[in-house]
Amino acid sequence: MVMEATRRMSFSPNPLSLTIEAKPPTALSAQLVAVFSLLTINPFSKLSADDFSGDTPTWTTSFFCDSDSYSFPSSSHEARNRVHENVKRFARNYATLFILFFTYELFEMPLALLGFVTSYAFWELFKFCVDRWESNRHPLIRKILIRVALCATVSFLAFLNVQIAVFYALAISYAVVILHGGFRNLSISEKQS
Repeated sequence: MVMEATRRMSFSPNPLSLTIEAKPPTALSAQLVAVFSLLTINPFSKLSADDFSGDTPTWTTSFFCDSDSYSFPSSSHEARNRVHENVKRFARNYATLFILFFTYELFEMPLALLGFVTSYAFWELFKFCVDRWESNRHPLIRKILIRVALCATVSFLAFLNVQIAVFYALAISYAVVILHGGFRNLSISEKQS
């Protein structure tokens, strides 16, 4: 048996070459490729400030809708179009979700919550003192004070792990944006444009 294997290898022009037969893609594999292609896009690339100035779509009838409003994208191009259009359409909803996730993460980490509230109070006190001391007359001293206060705040927040809460909120929000934006069907008017 070992002898037969060595004979076959000795007669082949390149014994290390592998031949892989390409199979036609199935519908499931095409949908999986489309879904995984969502991980490679920046959903916020076509977002502008005007997208946050409009009315917030309602949560029940526009954002969530019924189950018929969701489906697997048929191609990666359709998935990208869905994400970009849905991000523009639901930008205010996604921003609200980020704030809710960030607040939840802060409540899960009491020291981070305390640090966040304390730093906010510190900056309000700092602003009050700067206005009271009329530091506009001395812009260099004002800039130095702001830089020192900023460094102290960043160090304080990093010590209390607020960046972990921000990271978790960003990760969860990004996942929601990608999943909701990728699976939510476009309306008829959006498909035509």
